[in-house]
Amino acid sequence: MQPERRGGRPAVCIVHHAYYPQHGHMRRDAESLVRAGYDVTYREYEGRHGVTPAVVREAFEWFLK
Repeated sequence: MQPERRGGRPAVCIVHHAYYPQHGHMRRDAESLVRAGYDVTYREYEGRHGVTPAVVREAFEWFLK
């Protein structure tokens, strides 16, 4: 994640599977956003690339807040 520039302070929700160890970059991206002052919700779920209905529901409820 390397945006050309950042603007505003939107809340950010990152939902990512925890299956592959090399995907720790998502955690680092979330931590970087928190250090930059963003309101970040980070959620890892078990499994591979499929998302369960419960995870989708959780992300959708976050979005509606």
